[in-house]
Amino acid sequence: MERQRHPRPQWLRIALIFLCVGVLFAALWYGADLIGQARQGQEPPEGPPAAPAEESDGLIPGLDRNEYDLEAFSWDGNYIVYDGAPPARRGIDVSAHQGIIDWAAVAADGVEYAMIRVGYRGYTEGVTSLDELFYDNVGGARAQGLDVGVYFFSQAISVEEAVEEAEIVLRAIGGIDITYPIIYDWEDIQQEARTDGMDPVTLTACARAFCETIEAAGYRAGIYFNQRLGYQEFDLVSLQDYLFWLAQYADAPDFAYDFEMWQYTNAGQVAGIEGDVDLNLSFWKPGE
Repeated sequence: MERQRHPRPQWLRIALIFLCVGVLFAALWYGADLIGQARQGQEPPEGPPAAPAEESDGLIPGLDRNEYDLEAFSWDGNYIVYDGAPPARRGIDVSAHQGIIDWAAVAADGVEYAMIRVGYRGYTEGVTSLDELFYDNVGGARAQGLDVGVYFFSQAISVEEAVEEAEIVLRAIGGIDITYPIIYDWEDIQQEARTDGMDPVTLTACARAFCETIEAAGYRAGIYFNQRLGYQEFDLVSLQDYLFWLAQYADAPDFAYDFEMWQYTNAGQVAGIEGDVDLNLSFWKPGE
């Protein structure tokens, strides 16, 4: 006896049609994606995309790292030496506080360059002055064949004052053979000062204005700072076109970012100078 065939309900036929259409579109889309990747020489993805890479060391992106070999620093008598690359040169920085200097004895003690204070701004009234022994020190150092750079002790609280300080420096060094950088030296005063409360934005703008003025005149400019100012106050990323002079009193400089000069003590002893003097190493050479 033949079985009677019952037609499928209308709703079921419609559902099957939509299902088939959906499967067809999915197959076409995936196939087109594979073809596009093959044309670009890519492999089909395996699982979800990887998360973007992050800085693992917590340091500021865009700043060169300190790559000096810390094991290559050692004391040789009164001085730290660096047995690595690039070679380091022995230097001092001085002002009228050192009194009259016997520069022949300094040179004979192996000092190769001197950073000499050209002037300063007072931290109370903000009056600018030239260092009383600037010309004596520059003449004495140059007569002994030392390379000479200069620094200005700043207490600027505005871009206008920083530019004024740079212009004072440029007038003072006119006609002098300056072979090392001209440095913006802004420091915290550990007592009541007109610079109390300086914010990082203004401080960085002052340093940049000073350096721009100096370099516009054809000299190499730089910024002096200790670790706290370097880590917390100056925006070093926006200043990295200039030379960095680090003050860190230690046996080796572990400051995280790159620098060209290092002041490693303020209690050094050098022939020809009575009392303590700042000692430095320079990894920079004229022309850089």
